[in-house]
Amino acid sequence: MSPDPRAVLAEAAALHRAGQMEAAIDGFRRAAALQPSFTDAHRMLAMALLQTGRPKEAVQSARAASNLAPNDPHALLLLGVGLQAAGQAEKALAQFDKAVKLAPGFGEAQFQAGNALAALGRFKEAVARYSRALELDPRAVEALANRAVALGRLKLHTEALADFDHLIALQPWMPMHLANKGNLLLETGDIAGAAAVAEKALETAPRDADVLFLLGQARFASVDLEGARSAFQQAVDVAPGRVDIRVLLAQVLRRQEAPTEAIHQCDAALERDPRHAGAFYERGEAKRAAGDAAGALADLDSALAIAPRHVEAAVARSYVLADLGRMGEVRPAIERALRNGPKHSDAVFHLAMDDLALGRWAKGWAGYEERARIVPPTYKPLPFARWDGKEIPSELVVLGEQGLGDAIQFARLVPLLAERGIPVKFLVRAPLAPLMTTLHPGVALISDESDLDLSAPGLRWVPLGSLPLLIAQDPAAWPSVPYLAAEPERARQWRHVRETGDFVIGITWQGSTRRDIDVGRSAPLSAFAPLAAVPGVKLVAIQRNAGEEQVDEVPFKGRLLRLDADFDADGAFLDSAALLQHLDLVVTTDTSMAHLAGALGRPAIVALKAVPDWRWGRAGEASVFYPSLTLVRQTKAGDWAGVFETITEMVRGRMAARPEVESGASA
Repeated sequence: MSPDPRAVLAEAAALHRAGQMEAAIDGFRRAAALQPSFTDAHRMLAMALLQTGRPKEAVQSARAASNLAPNDPHALLLLGVGLQAAGQAEKALAQFDKAVKLAPGFGEAQFQAGNALAALGRFKEAVARYSRALELDPRAVEALANRAVALGRLKLHTEALADFDHLIALQPWMPMHLANKGNLLLETGDIAGAAAVAEKALETAPRDADVLFLLGQARFASVDLEGARSAFQQAVDVAPGRVDIRVLLAQVLRRQEAPTEAIHQCDAALERDPRHAGAFYERGEAKRAAGDAAGALADLDSALAIAPRHVEAAVARSYVLADLGRMGEVRPAIERALRNGPKHSDAVFHLAMDDLALGRWAKGWAGYEERARIVPPTYKPLPFARWDGKEIPSELVVLGEQGLGDAIQFARLVPLLAERGIPVKFLVRAPLAPLMTTLHPGVALISDESDLDLSAPGLRWVPLGSLPLLIAQDPAAWPSVPYLAAEPERARQWRHVRETGDFVIGITWQGSTRRDIDVGRSAPLSAFAPLAAVPGVKLVAIQRNAGEEQVDEVPFKGRLLRLDADFDADGAFLDSAALLQHLDLVVTTDTSMAHLAGALGRPAIVALKAVPDWRWGRAGEASVFYPSLTLVRQTKAGDWAGVFETITEMVRGRMAARPEVESGASA
């Protein structure tokens, strides 16, 4: 005698309630096999299969149930849920619509229809279905939550925030609602608001990974790297399997100059998801920062193989190719990025720098404006109207930006404003202000925003790096060199560096300590050994701070004149500018010293990586910005030996051609 299918179903249902899912599924299958027309057996089997993550099998059982009960809206709903879980949103929507037609007041069917429409990207229609579900049941929290998300996708931020506030009022104990509200605030640019929401959520859920993730993102957006690192690390500790959190933690670590730790986080992410393009991208960036260009390129290629439209990876690939000296491949890599993200700030900015390197000034300066939208941006806007380059403001504040070298390079254009009769205030970092006092008598120097009267009518501001676009696109039209000068009395104090017969060379070798900026630019001091070996050469180490420790590590340290600790202490480059007046030559890598020598009109040789920064062009020995500089480029990426052999021969030639000078005379 065959078992009673109802008894088998009851036993399976008991197993299901006890959490013994596989045994329950076996029981539901037996009940359905014993009596194929047993609708409840098919329905309960479908529900159990959905709960165990087997949507395709669930669809088969749900379809059997709906075929047996074609006018049962609940059976249609179950089939729709199964199709939705199986990734067939269009077919799922058809089932939900059938259920609604049979039972117009069936709120769950309206809700699920909203989910299907959201999955199809039809957010306006989804909002309408969620709203209908809420009309039928005003306390349908899931419908309210999903409507808030859909409204956010439609950029209806006010309405979305109102829904999130309603959710928080209904369920104040649920951190998810606060986290979702915070994510929306973050999206709208309200970083402080997002952080405040995250902090509030942590009061009731201190170990909620989503809330910690939100807090980390808010802190990262406000450039609080240490705070972001702490929040992301706590989130990883709570949810070690969350790859998205590990990838953002890796980005923070990389920006904190900890590439090895960043690589470790990416490795852990890729162990959990071997095809996570973001983890490959971030590991590629970290490897580049760690000096492993080949490894970086391999990771970026992996990211693009998985996600061909990954714009950040394509941009990063362009500058790794530059690191490797593969000049001909750089621009195609940037153009690939732009095809996939024509308005992507990093891609536009990098193409602009390549245009500038090629002398395409109008196009290059226009794209250079994108630097305000890269992460992190190169300047923070001032709190009043920006100058458009056309009107004559009653007072114009020129905002210094980027590094010291950039400030020196673009400061050359500020006097043009004064010569047009525009009252100009040049806002620069305090250490640089004393050097800039020699720029032009019509340019006032300030180093603090508090020195400005923000109520003054007609007050305008402009970032320093935007002056080329607005007033002088072709460097051939820029004011002549020199445009900065050393203090005469200070210059006289440095006459002692020269003795009869010396050929005195000032040297610097280390630029920015930021790995993402300095990749390949700085040479080790040991590379200067051929210069130190030339009879009659006297080397003066002008290097300050980072890199100074190398002096004690080279065998020719006894031939280096080291400067006192208070050198340049009372103003950036004040002593340097004075010292340069008594040097025959400066030999430097791509550092701010190159810009200083160029601005002072002093002779210098600049040692450059194979594909250098845009301002040095792509070929040749001459600098379009500084006539007194000579450029020597690597012929092979990373080969400083060849560069310094060439420089040494240049120095020998200059020594042979120099006129006799007396001790204490200026070169």
